[in-house]
Amino acid sequence: MKIELKNVHYSAALSQETAAYAAEIWIDGELAFHARNEGTGGADFYHRIGRWTEAEVDAWLKANRPPRALDDFTCDHDLELEVNDLLARVVEGRRLKRLLRTNLITIEKSQILHYPLRKRPLAIVARAVRATNPEAVIVNDAGEDVLSRALDLLLTGR
Repeated sequence: MKIELKNVHYSAALSQETAAYAAEIWIDGELAFHARNEGTGGADFYHRIGRWTEAEVDAWLKANRPPRALDDFTCDHDLELEVNDLLARVVEGRRLKRLLRTNLITIEKSQILHYPLRKRPLAIVARAVRATNPEAVIVNDAGEDVLSRALDLLLTGR
């Protein structure tokens, strides 16, 4: 089961206790739910559009994703956790793309670093970084695999 978020509308300003968003949840290439959260601490709301029920998706996720552990608390993976993970990826992906416009972004020793361009050409800043750390991976103008790796590091911190 491939679960995706599309047409994501996120509001940092309205996000108080939880993320304020509206999005479409697609499963295996078909629209399955309209989802939203008002950002005030409540649960996500799902409006079923497709053939899957929330219970069916929760059962599949429970069987196919590891439980989530937070300190001494463990819970089964469900649609709300899955949407939360996907939403975090969308929001951080957008932030990363904004950073790429004005910074050289690198992966160095499993960390994301950024160097402000300050009207300097990207190539000059990249050359300076490579002179001090030849193993640095330049994220700017790299392929989707490097961008995805950078995003994973931003989300997990490792």
